[in-house]
Amino acid sequence: MRPNTLICISREYGSGGHEIGKLLSEKLGIPMYDKEIISHVAKEANVSEKFVEEKEGADNYSYIFGIPAGHGYMGDVDKNQIMTPKRLFEVQSRVIQKIAEKEGSCIFVGRCADVILQKYPGCHTFFIHSSTEERVKRLVATEGFTEKQAMKEMKKVDNERSSYHNYYTKMKWGHPSNYELIINTGRTGLERGANVIVSYLED
Repeated sequence: MRPNTLICISREYGSGGHEIGKLLSEKLGIPMYDKEIISHVAKEANVSEKFVEEKEGADNYSYIFGIPAGHGYMGDVDKNQIMTPKRLFEVQSRVIQKIAEKEGSCIFVGRCADVILQKYPGCHTFFIHSSTEERVKRLVATEGFTEKQAMKEMKKVDNERSSYHNYYTKMKWGHPSNYELIINTGRTGLERGANVIVSYLED
């Protein structure tokens, strides 16, 4: 693997994208950032981690978060004190860029890192997916869902990820042309899927 390698993993819910990231972290000896980014964003934005986590899954990007107490919606509000969805995304983008620059080589799972870092030398993008049947099976095993619950949650989370990514990046989430490799973990399994990426990076 070359120095300053940035690995960005996008993934369907239940496809094992997070697990692929962990395997790559172990195999390559570089850190992985997934939900760890939440604490960095919360600190940078001066909001709670719970606030960031709740807004990540929001499907309406036009409303305003956190109007200072005592101010009306159209009152004398300092716009710099209002945390809009756009501003929160901008904070997250800065955080991801800072981590990439500090670490040199690392792995990002989700959060539009594939587009945020696309102009950085050494940035590589991968999409992890699998069949509906395989994803349901994995979610039942790992999350304790019933098959019906797994299907419902899978559709909900995939829709959130797709909407969020498409809205902020103007690039279609999951479209083959936007990634270097697409790994079907239903065919490869997690270990082999991670090894495919490692081999690709070593060429």
